[in-house]
Amino acid sequence: MRGASTGGVGLEARPPSSGPRRAADVVASVVLLVLLAVESVVAAMGILLLSLGFSSCRAPGNTCDQGLGGAVVYVGPVLVALVFVAALVVSIVRLVKRRLTWPVPLLGAGLVVVVFFVARALADVAVTRGI
Repeated sequence: MRGASTGGVGLEARPPSSGPRRAADVVASVVLLVLLAVESVVAAMGILLLSLGFSSCRAPGNTCDQGLGGAVVYVGPVLVALVFVAALVVSIVRLVKRRLTWPVPLLGAGLVVVVFFVARALADVAVTRGI
């Protein structure tokens, strides 16, 4: 008796997908996850390099918000890592469930770019150049 516990509404088993579409999804997902890993490392290092902008704080007329700058430099790479881990976990779960997966690492890559540019904007706000 199929679906007896739920009244037979929407919980039928999906047939296992296979073939060229499934293989293409797996290959594309793995390639995009590797690219996401590389992008995440580069973005995290780029955010850490934003701390070099605070070397101008000693110049006459310049002011810096060390609290905001420190938060950006420390929290930015953590957010990048969280986006990567979340995309990796969701991708693995979707691959195991045989669902379309390649958009997940692509979305993760977009979120990493957003995190980087927000961190860059906040680091620019933290340093005020006077002269």
